[in-house]
Amino acid sequence: MKSFLITFFFIGLVLPSLANHTKGGWLYYRYVGPGATANSARYVVTLKIYTECILNSNQWCPDVNVSIFNAGDNSLFETVNVVNTDVIDVQNCTRQECHECISDIPNICYKIATFEFIKDLPVTSAGYTLSYQRCCRIANIINLQPGSSTIGDTWTVNIPGTNGRDPLAYKNSSARFSQNDTAIICKDNYFTFDFSATDPDGDDLSYSFTDAYYASRGNGSQCNSRSDAPPFSFVGYQGPFSGTAPLGTGVTINPLTGIVSGIAPSIPGTYVLTCTVTEYKPGTNIIKSSVHKSLHISVADCSLTQAILEPEYFSCDGFTKSFSNKATGGNIQTYTWDFGVAGVSTDTSNIANPSFTFPDTGTYVLKLVVNKNLPCSDSAFSLVKVYPVFTPDFSVLGQCKNTPIRFIDRTVTTYGIVDSWQWNFGDGSAIINLSALQNPVHIYATEANYPVSLAVTNNKGCKGTVNKTILITNKPALDLTNDTLICTIDTLQLNAIGIGTILWSPDYNISNLNSPSPLVSPDVPTMYYAQLIDPYGCTGRDSVFVNVKSFVTIKGGNDTVICQADPIILTLSGDALQYSWTENPSIGSLNNPLLKNPLAIPTTTTTYRVTANIGKCTAQDDITISVVPYPKAMAGADTTICFGTSAQLQATGGSKYSWSPPSFLNNRLIANPISVKPPAGIRYTVTVWDTLGCPKPITSSIFVTVSKVNANAGPKDTAIVLDQPLQLNASGGTSYLWGPVQWLNNIGIVNPLAMPLNDIKYTVKVSNTFGCFDHDSIQVKVYTVAAGIYVPTAFTPNSDGRNDFFRPVALGLKSLEVFRIYNRWGQILFSDTNIESEGWNGTYRGNKQEPGTYVWHAEGTDYRNQKLKRRGYVVLIR
Repeated sequence: MKSFLITFFFIGLVLPSLANHTKGGWLYYRYVGPGATANSARYVVTLKIYTECILNSNQWCPDVNVSIFNAGDNSLFETVNVVNTDVIDVQNCTRQECHECISDIPNICYKIATFEFIKDLPVTSAGYTLSYQRCCRIANIINLQPGSSTIGDTWTVNIPGTNGRDPLAYKNSSARFSQNDTAIICKDNYFTFDFSATDPDGDDLSYSFTDAYYASRGNGSQCNSRSDAPPFSFVGYQGPFSGTAPLGTGVTINPLTGIVSGIAPSIPGTYVLTCTVTEYKPGTNIIKSSVHKSLHISVADCSLTQAILEPEYFSCDGFTKSFSNKATGGNIQTYTWDFGVAGVSTDTSNIANPSFTFPDTGTYVLKLVVNKNLPCSDSAFSLVKVYPVFTPDFSVLGQCKNTPIRFIDRTVTTYGIVDSWQWNFGDGSAIINLSALQNPVHIYATEANYPVSLAVTNNKGCKGTVNKTILITNKPALDLTNDTLICTIDTLQLNAIGIGTILWSPDYNISNLNSPSPLVSPDVPTMYYAQLIDPYGCTGRDSVFVNVKSFVTIKGGNDTVICQADPIILTLSGDALQYSWTENPSIGSLNNPLLKNPLAIPTTTTTYRVTANIGKCTAQDDITISVVPYPKAMAGADTTICFGTSAQLQATGGSKYSWSPPSFLNNRLIANPISVKPPAGIRYTVTVWDTLGCPKPITSSIFVTVSKVNANAGPKDTAIVLDQPLQLNASGGTSYLWGPVQWLNNIGIVNPLAMPLNDIKYTVKVSNTFGCFDHDSIQVKVYTVAAGIYVPTAFTPNSDGRNDFFRPVALGLKSLEVFRIYNRWGQILFSDTNIESEGWNGTYRGNKQEPGTYVWHAEGTDYRNQKLKRRGYVVLIR
């Protein structure tokens, strides 16, 4: 089996000039014993800075300044000048034989500079914050906002004081990262990277991705600049990346091991990644210190062929398990899976992501071969442990603060035995918040909801976690009967629900002071108290008030009148406990007859009787609801009137009327107003009241349509020649009557034919289906000349309103096909075919033409379909 190192981190060093070459680093310390003076401690502090390999030796800072701040108020304690103690270069192999199955091997190189010093510090309650800042990061970082190369980096670590829960925390030595920073990351390929650290004190370590720090120190020429005081600012990330997902959501860090794994981003380039390792005092949640390591990761445009499986697979909820190659890049042509079932040959698959159902419980050896018998073949093995069913669970006994809360493991495992428990009580304020016992006990100091988790495993390798939120109170849960009342002749059963023993007080007309359900029969109002003591010593107390009545008091609402189909709430006042309504007649009009104030929708006049009781004491009352119908409003049918006439409105159904809108009405407050000559259609709405019955108004509406006839007899004036027939044509209605009858072939049609011998005026009466009518007329001029084109010989276009236009007079013509005017050079100045046109105004393209003689030409067709042509001259006079 081949294995490939697939992760590489570029990391950089501080420059003495303003250049973008810094690529990361970290700051850590170790405690070496008491200092030279009383109440002091001695530490060895180490700073490692990473840069690109392009730097020359004379570009290195020979010394840097590390700033020490008081952690209590962030004031500067001291700045220490530190001399460079070591510089190393790391260069990767770029030959193909070094990485047989990686394509496009990147050239990777970086420098590491080490600065180390010994420092005695007074032991204080708050401790210290150490930091170093420098410009500048490398350019074009993918996961930071644009312009990030102009900002610097901050490397910091804290030394604890004595004011925490561990007074000896100042003797702590910080965690130290392993220097495993050389590897190749190929885009879109699976990778792992060991980000683990060691701790000289054996503290518990927890790893997480965190935001990278920002540094405002832009003057790169000053190697020994002093750091800004904490708190430090963070850089800005560019989506979809963030400090907690610096390589995207597909790459995570194991909080227990520090292993970074996942699928690399698809965009090649440099990414900022910051890991924080936090030290906890073993077995507690007491934080001692934290170290931040900043790295610039280079994602290369390469790919590799590999087979990668999980170290182990567990199937604890069934016999079927799905598998996939954790490496997705490279030139993988074939997959060969063997699921390790002994004695069979059908436990194989050739697909990329198979699922397999194992025949029985047990441990199976899983094998994956990619590119079997081909170049760049690779294989991987893993164990599959099949042991269903495994169900984590737990229960909780106890509920009060400052009392023992017992946690009981209820995990069910069909195979094997549960062999480990990891409890987290969700109590961040407690010194001990964790437990590895099967059934631990924890004491909570305050009331709150606590998120409790239990992680369990069995000896077959199954593991699971269950999370529950528990409520811790200051007293046990106790549920009592609500305050109530009884009649003096009644007995009442009280109920107290809770886990533990009950003690009632006072001892007044109560059957049993220690019963959760005693009987009481007080003859005066009495407050009874119940005290609950749970099995864990938690005590709670609550009360119930029993009011005592000698009779029932009720009073129904007044009788009333409603409109038919309207709902009404039956109002009732009184001190009863139960109510029962009946109705006469029985029409089923109540929504719930057992309510104190039910909803009723009677359809006829109905009497409602209520019987109210307190135990054995009762009382009755009646309410009568009279039902009257709504008024039957009627505004009348829609109507049509002729324009210029009025409409008579007539409403019925009530005794009071109001019309709207009031437009054109002679009186809007009567039943029969007149709409006086409305100019257009209008809708009137009448509101009707009936003062003898239902008081609510009802509306009705009527639309008045105004019909208007616009008679049109055609052109106002026309001219014909003798013996020329004239076709009249009217419009605007449905019936027509022409007059006088002289020379008309039919006076009752829309388009009669006229053969007038003299000048005459014809009038037409146009009517519609509603009887509305209008008149129009046409004047006919009869010329006793032959049909032809008659043209004047001169015109004066001086805008005086007389003889301003030159046009032909077409007598007896059906159409004018050509009418053109030319100047003396034969240029067309005007052209028209419209007999009704105004003619030529003596201009051409907006310019007035000179006085003189112009040529005209005209062609047309007369009423006998004979073609006519004429040509002549016209004089333009100005």
